[in-house]
Formats: sequence, C-alpha cells, structure tokens
Amino acid sequence: MKTIKKLGLLFLSLTVSSAVAAKDKFEYFFDETIQFDSSIHKPSDTLGYAIADWHIRPDQSLAFFKALDKSSDKVKVTQTGLSHEQRPLIAAFISSPENLAKLGTISADRKNLNFQNTPNVVYLGYSVHGNEASGANAAPLVAYRLAASQERWVQELLANNIVIIDPMLNPDGLDRFANWVNRYKGAQLVSDSDSIEHNEAWPAGRTNHYWFDLNRDWLLLQHPESRARVELFYNWRPTIVGDFHEMGTNSTYFFQPGVPSRQNPLTSDLNFELTNEIAKYHAKALDKLSVPYYSKESFDDFYYGKGSTFPDINGGIGILFEQASSRGHTQESINGEVTFPFAVRNQVATSFSTLKAAKELGSNLKDYQADFFKEQRIKAVKDTEQGVIFTSKDNGRLQEFLSILKQHQIEVSQLKNETTVEGKNYPAKDSYLVKYNQEQYGLIKTIFESRTEFEDNTFYDVSAWTMPHAFNLHYQILDSRKTASLFTEKVELKLGQLTDAENVVAYSYSANNLYSLAFTNKLLAAGLTVRLSRKSFELPVSAGNKTFSKGSLVVQVDNAEDKAILKNLWQSYAQARGMDLTGINTGFSQSGIDLGSPNMVNLKAPKPLLLIGNGVSSYEAGEAWFLLDKRLEIQTSMQPASDLANIDLSEYSHLIMVNGRYPKLDDAAKKKIEQWLNQGGALVASRSAVRWVIEHKLAPLELVKRDAKAPEGRPYSERQAAFTEQLIGGAIFETQLDLSHPLTFGIQKKSLPYTKASSQIIQPAKRDFITVAEYSDKPLLAGYASKENVDAIKNTAAVVALRKGRGSVIVFNDNPNFRGYWLGSARLFANTLFFSGAF
Repeated sequence: MKTIKKLGLLFLSLTVSSAVAAKDKFEYFFDETIQFDSSIHKPSDTLGYAIADWHIRPDQSLAFFKALDKSSDKVKVTQTGLSHEQRPLIAAFISSPENLAKLGTISADRKNLNFQNTPNVVYLGYSVHGNEASGANAAPLVAYRLAASQERWVQELLANNIVIIDPMLNPDGLDRFANWVNRYKGAQLVSDSDSIEHNEAWPAGRTNHYWFDLNRDWLLLQHPESRARVELFYNWRPTIVGDFHEMGTNSTYFFQPGVPSRQNPLTSDLNFELTNEIAKYHAKALDKLSVPYYSKESFDDFYYGKGSTFPDINGGIGILFEQASSRGHTQESINGEVTFPFAVRNQVATSFSTLKAAKELGSNLKDYQADFFKEQRIKAVKDTEQGVIFTSKDNGRLQEFLSILKQHQIEVSQLKNETTVEGKNYPAKDSYLVKYNQEQYGLIKTIFESRTEFEDNTFYDVSAWTMPHAFNLHYQILDSRKTASLFTEKVELKLGQLTDAENVVAYSYSANNLYSLAFTNKLLAAGLTVRLSRKSFELPVSAGNKTFSKGSLVVQVDNAEDKAILKNLWQSYAQARGMDLTGINTGFSQSGIDLGSPNMVNLKAPKPLLLIGNGVSSYEAGEAWFLLDKRLEIQTSMQPASDLANIDLSEYSHLIMVNGRYPKLDDAAKKKIEQWLNQGGALVASRSAVRWVIEHKLAPLELVKRDAKAPEGRPYSERQAAFTEQLIGGAIFETQLDLSHPLTFGIQKKSLPYTKASSQIIQPAKRDFITVAEYSDKPLLAGYASKENVDAIKNTAAVVALRKGRGSVIVFNDNPNFRGYWLGSARLFANTLFFSGAF
C-alpha cells in the first residue's frame, strides 16, 4: 500500500488519548499559544470533545452560541429567522461591550448609509452548502477566540469593528450531512474515497430542505434562509462579507479575487483592487501554515446572486473561500490525506486573515463604502436610462416580483394614469415604475438589464437573470423625459373583488392569476365542481353583460353550503392575491358557449408522482416539488426513479420526470405506462427526460443530431475557449406560444422567456396542433450563446403536448421551474397539472 502524507497529522496524533480528546486543541487550530479568559464557554463545554472530532450538528452549534452569549459581554446572539424545517437561523454579533450596547443606533446609521460615524462591519457566513462543513465547524472556534482571547490586536479589532458570524447558513442541509458522516465514522478513520462515509445518499446535504442551492438565492429570495440573511445584510450593510465553501478533495485552497475578465462590469475596479489587497493577508496566513493556495482562477464574480458577489453590487467587498473537502473525517487525495481538522484549521486561518485585513485597512474600506453610494447616485444621474415601467394581468406574479424588489430596498411606485410606451399600454394602478436615481441603482441595473455581449464568454454560473423576463412581465426601459412625465403614487396591494348576484347558479374567476390554480385545487379538495372553459362566453351579471374569456374557471354552486364554502375559501385565500370572483345567475349565454357546453371541461384534483433519487437532478426535482407543494399547495408523492418499472401508476394522475438518468424499461414495463396513459394519465417530462420519452417511443418526436465541427487547426491555448463556445450555461431564450392551446390558458403574452442551460434541441414537430411553444426566429434575449447555437435553436420546438388515448404526454425541452423564481414558464408547467385533459 502506498504511503500517503497526512494533512493535519498533528491533530490526528492528539486524538489518540481520550483524555486529550476532551480538550479543544486550540494550539492546532490557531497555530499559536493564546491566553484566553477561562470564564468564557469553550466549544468542548458544549460538545464534550474537540471541534472536528465529529461533525457539528445544527442543534450543537446553536447550543454553543447561546452559551457563549451568556458567558461573554462581547457576544450577542440573535435569531434572524427559521429554516424550512423550523431550525433557528442565528447571527452572533461580536464586538466591544460598548459597541454592543449601541447596536440599535449603529444599525440605524448604517441602514441610512452613514458609515463614517460607525464601526466597520465584517460578516462571516459559513457553509451555505451543508456538506461543505469545515466552515460551520470553524465558526465556533472563530467566535470563541474573539470572545475569550486576551490578544491586543483582537481587542483593537473589536473596539473598531462589529463581527457578525452566521455559523450555519443552511442548517437543514448541514444536519443531513453531519448525521450521514457521523453515522459512518469508525474508531479507525477511513480515507478510502469509495467508502460510504464519503458518498452521501441522494439528495446529499449541499442543498436546503427543498433541494435548492441557497448560494444562488441571495438575489432571488425564494427561501426563508435567504430572506432572513438578506434582511440582516440590509440592516447592517457589511463592509466585508466572507463566504466559506469547500471544493473537490484533490484541490488546494482558493480565495478571491476571481478571474479578472469575468468580473461583472457593474462591479468597480476598486472593488477588485481592495479584494486583492485583502488577499495578501490570506496568502500570509496560509504561507505560515505551508498550505498551497491560488486565486484569480476558476471562480468568477459575475452572477450577483451568490454570497461572494451580492455584496459587490451593494457597497461591500464579497470574498469567496474554497477549501479542499475531506467530505467526512479524512479522505485520500492527490495531495495526501485531507483531514477534517486540517480543513477546519484553514477556514479558521482565513477567517482571521479577513479580520486582520479589516483592522489594518479599516479607513480605506470605510471610505470605499461611503464613496460607493455617492458614486451610484452620480452614475444614476448620468445614465441615459432613468427608469423602468412594468405591468402584467397576473396579480400573483406581480405581487411576487414586487415583494422581491421591496426586500431589496428598491423604491417602487404605481401609475396614477395610464400611459403608452412603444405601442404598449400600461394601465393605471396595474403598472409600476422604478426610477434609477436611488441608492440601489446598481442592483436595479442588474435586475432589469439584458446583456448579450461579454468580455469573457466563460461563466461559473448563469450569464443572465433578467427578472422581468423570469416573471414574464411587459416592461420597458425609459429615458429621462418619459420617466419624468409619469405621475405615480404609493403602491397599494390590489385585493380581489366579489361581484355577487341573486339566484346564483355559478361563480367564475379568471385563470390569469398564477395562484388561481392553487385556489382551484382548494375548491376541488372541498368537493366543489370546477370547470375550465375552452371557449369564451357572455353572460348577464349584476353590472350588465360580461364577456368571460376562454380559460375562465367556473364553479358550480348547487346549494347554500357550496356557496358558503366557495366564499370562505375566496376570502381566506384568493382575495388577498388579487383574484376577482363573479356571480352568475343563468347558464344561458348571450353569445358564445353555455355553462353546460361540452367545451366546459370538468377539472380533477391532481395527484402527481414526482420521480426522485439516484440519477435525477436534485435541483430540478426540488424546483418541481417546491412549485407543487409551496405555490400550488398540491400533495405530491415522490418515489425513486429506479423503481419506475414496479410502480402502480393507477394511483396517480401525473408522472413528472425532470432532468436526469432514468432506467430503460423492458416491453412489459413500457406497456404498463402506455396503458396508464391510455386510461387518462399524464406524463410530464423536461430536459434529458425528453430523450427518455423519445427512446421509449412514447412521443413521435426527434432530437436534433448535430455534426461535430471539423478541425480548424486551433492551438492548444484556445482549447478552453472552443469548449465554452459550445456551452449554454444559463441564457434567456424567447419562445412563442400558441395562445389558443388550453395549456397556455391564463398566460396573456405570446412571448414567453425561458432559461436555457443546455444545447438539447427538439426537431420541429411533424404534426399540427401539438406545438405549444417554439423558439422564436431571434431567440436570444439575454446572456451568452454562440451564433451557431442560436441559429440551431431558432424556430425549433420548446414545449410539445400530445394526446395518448385518454391521456397525454407533455415535454419541455428546458427547465420551466428554474430556481423557483422563473414564474413565467413555471405557469405553463403548473397548467399541465390541471389542464392536461382539456386538449
């Protein structure tokens, strides 16, 4: 057996004796002898052993920080929110007692951008990815040293700075991971990378409860963990944000700055320069430990939805740290064994190098932060773009978008009078204006811009995230003249209105609101009959005749009890979401169809089955689950994809298959699915699952086969560029909808933007009436895609829906539920749950 050097051997040698194991090993973790206040609660006082002997659980971390608070007048722990699984989210404020006594005043000043008269704030956030646990285990050590150390430099640091430690950004994921690796830890540590300790079960601990990557959610704010974190951010406006991660076991240690050519153009050069100055402190700390490291490679600062980039557009300095992961307690690597204590020690070292930089560069950082917002105002005034107007007939999506803007401290007003911009009417009360000349100018630019040209075409994450495209809004960037001409007022939440009638036989509501489907599900669950109109009709109501468009939803009320149930559900759910309800006293129309028409389709409460497990993308499965469970409030069953051949599908209305690798079925298993489809089941597939559908001949479709490019004699130095030219890592493409198709009911715009993250292409359908959406002739709206890819994608199928006996097969070439906030295309996916029997 080969001899492997051990990174962190000193710590492992100290764990041999049980008596020594009860101690904290501070000499190892801090690499020096420090005098501590013996009255301050130590990590081992909570754990009973040293940090990194075992992986810390969220409940243990919480207990330690509460005890540290009680034992030290330099620490104040506050709860900022709750995770999906109701675990407390906390922040530990560490500073001098004098500063802690004035936290309210300091926070108020910083919220008002008065930085010169306040201490600087350093925010250290650990393990947003739950299975990158060295950060969460470093946090107690960092907090303890700050609270208990007698070092002079630490006292000076705390006199002039407030340190905020967020010890577990993702407690739900951390809990999954800690329990996994602790479960498989033996008395003899195993470094074999194939051992089960190092290979978590699906979905692993990286993500939160709904399997979302919380390090992409700083901008999008879809989850309680992110909303709590960003509220804390705006309350304190940190000067520096440290974002502590792990990367592959065979790596070393990375700290920013990232690749210079891949920095977002909205981030200043001075931000990069200050990040580089701070990097010298990290280099010194890791040099002292003889730890190899690198910067200015691999990672970038382009997408503003990450912990290390979000501060850059908000006046702070964001810094990404990436430690080679032990993914357990010790693991072999090309650099020797990576032990968990070694990984923790490195995160401790760069935490303190960040704090030393904050202390010694304090005046420069304070000036940078103060000047940032002054410069934002100057840029806003000089910008030829001075505002943006937007509207939608979908109050549900509008409310969600307005909520995000509000949480980001962006000022929004609503139009008093209607206006027209480039031929598009923006009605009063339902249209909104964001002026650029405000504190959040930079963030506004990144939310609304549609960039398609870049200095560097390589991206660590998405290349576009234009939010009005995500919400499928009508919007227009305005110049100074048009912006100044608009009269606006304070935004008021639009409530739904009830129009009742005597001798009511039915009530109707529009499908235009995203949450009309959740309302429908509640009505069906209550035993009411809900029908979908495939054609328009006109009926008398209390205010005269009213035209109800195709896609209207009609609730039959047979008695007073039905009426009471309907009204109670409308008042408790639909009214606040802006849904109108109209009473109808006859089924005989003035024009169009009657209420008993065959074109009134009875809806059924969906009972979907979502395939999950090994081979399935946990991100995309989580996005589908989140939409169904949280937005539509549908009970969603989940079973492993590997069991597909043996699942009794007769219990389910829909089979949902997201991006992933699915088992090949034999003829008998395939016949079972075909029988289920013929009897009324609906198969909904997206991305690579579409290939599975085609290979099993469940839909008469074909994927485009693209020929490999002929060699062009390019040098090796262009290898990476040639590779990235073929990628579509997250760009926004325009599709055109067939608005006559029932699956589009409730969507008003013919143009529907999609996030596209692959080069898979479905050939144009060879049958009429089945293409629900196709990519437009000029499909690239924002982000990077090569001309070759754009030309190949234009005019091809994006969404196809076919009848299969009494059932249906519906395929989405791309992910309609991207990151939970892409509610425009998510509406089309949601319609498949209710309207799949209507075409």
